[in-house]
Amino acid sequence: MKLPRAYRGWLSASGEAGLAHALAMAVGEADRHWAQTGLALFDPVRRHGPPLPPLPEPGRVLELGHPRRRALGAYYTPPAVADHLAVATLSRASPGAVLLDPACGAGAFLLAALRAGLPWRQLRGIDLDPLAVDLARAQVALAARLGREECRELERLIVVGDALASSWPAAEVVLTNPPFLNRLKSLTATSPELAARVRSRHGDLVGAYTDISVVFLAECLRSCPVVGIVLPASAYAARDSAALRAATPSPRWAWTLPGGAFPEVGWATVASVYAPGEGTTRLRGIPPVVVDQGALSHGPGLIAAGDAAPPLVAATGAVLGDVATVEADFRDEYYALQGHVREDGPGLRVVTSGLVDPGRLRWGEVPATIHRQRWSRPTVPVTALHPRQRARTGSQLLVATQTPVIEAAPDPGGRCVGITPVLVVRPRGVDLAHLLAVLLAPSSTAWALGRALGSALSLDAIKLSAAQLRELPMLPVSAHARALAAELVEGRYHRDTLIALGRAMSPGREDLFRWWSRRLPPVR
Repeated sequence: MKLPRAYRGWLSASGEAGLAHALAMAVGEADRHWAQTGLALFDPVRRHGPPLPPLPEPGRVLELGHPRRRALGAYYTPPAVADHLAVATLSRASPGAVLLDPACGAGAFLLAALRAGLPWRQLRGIDLDPLAVDLARAQVALAARLGREECRELERLIVVGDALASSWPAAEVVLTNPPFLNRLKSLTATSPELAARVRSRHGDLVGAYTDISVVFLAECLRSCPVVGIVLPASAYAARDSAALRAATPSPRWAWTLPGGAFPEVGWATVASVYAPGEGTTRLRGIPPVVVDQGALSHGPGLIAAGDAAPPLVAATGAVLGDVATVEADFRDEYYALQGHVREDGPGLRVVTSGLVDPGRLRWGEVPATIHRQRWSRPTVPVTALHPRQRARTGSQLLVATQTPVIEAAPDPGGRCVGITPVLVVRPRGVDLAHLLAVLLAPSSTAWALGRALGSALSLDAIKLSAAQLRELPMLPVSAHARALAAELVEGRYHRDTLIALGRAMSPGREDLFRWWSRRLPPVR
């Protein structure tokens, strides 16, 4: 939903002072309801401005007009998402269950629970933002057609507070879309007491970069037997969420939300229901459609792939880390190059993820953006490299991230330096062609999909860490497959060679080969 011009103009002109007026008008019928509800949002003293039309999604006004929304990590939950998750969650609870949303915002899930048939007196809500709480109360009051005395009771059920810093009201069900903040470390400077409290409750399960949304998941499961929650998939799959993830039971219901379900969110999201029982049902799309059922895969991701991977090819028993060094750079290496990158100068070629294709590097063919500057043939002097980068010599493979298949490209002369988030693979005891054949094998992509799907920004992309890539199972490589990979290593790239290599690494498995070939990037 886009805001009508009248709302956009009023909000840009009046700022936070006029937001309460816009919210009251968005809910609609403010004048008629003020006398009977006594709700703060409808206080005439706070409302001064032009008449604005009622809107079907007032929470969207709060999201788009709130000057501190990004700092709060608040993202409005669309009604379609809230309704489906509410039904899935409440179906696993008793009819008389009390439902709590500890990050209720504008009340999207409280309203969804009402629409699902839950009486308003069984609702509880907490939120840090007083204006969001005012809007949540108003929307629930109007949806349930409450009078003044009932609204006073409602004000005790939906309250302003910090759910991570206070005790929660008794409830049997939690239904929530917690704040999407980058990391717990952001709390250390602003609220060391809160960070200390979270760690005292969860100990080593919470790392410095554990996303707040994942901490909310842990708090929810600690408090209630049935939990419905929306999470950024990459936050759940991140390294610093691993300990919490391992201590968390598998969800009974995991729904991959389509791109654009949250208009202001640029990453994949998943709605999950945790409840007693075994097995996981995975769903995709709006309305949600079942993709598969059974045990959750061994990987950290909750995402259900758009096209489920076929069974893997049998491996040799060894892993990539047994025969190769796999490394990833960090910010130190990236910023060490700042000010030293030159256009087609002496030194090493600088390679970003966008320059890595399956089987070839596209350096010099397409431009790259480095340090906010566009380059056609970026290079850097060896003397400018970080010491860890200078220590890497000899033949290597560069592996991109955020890709639909594993994209590895050979650098047989060690003429390139890959910058974060490119992974660097250097052989130990095997040749480069052997490693390239394994990395480009369809079975390796299928393994990676189960291992790391959901950690990337795109719904169906793979984002492997160096540690995860070290665990990649080594596959048998035939003489034919090695010869095809050797052509790629020697720079004789042809799309047909890549396709032939994929087929050679999937003997007798046409289903696996066709699945992988559909995921390959288009010819460029």
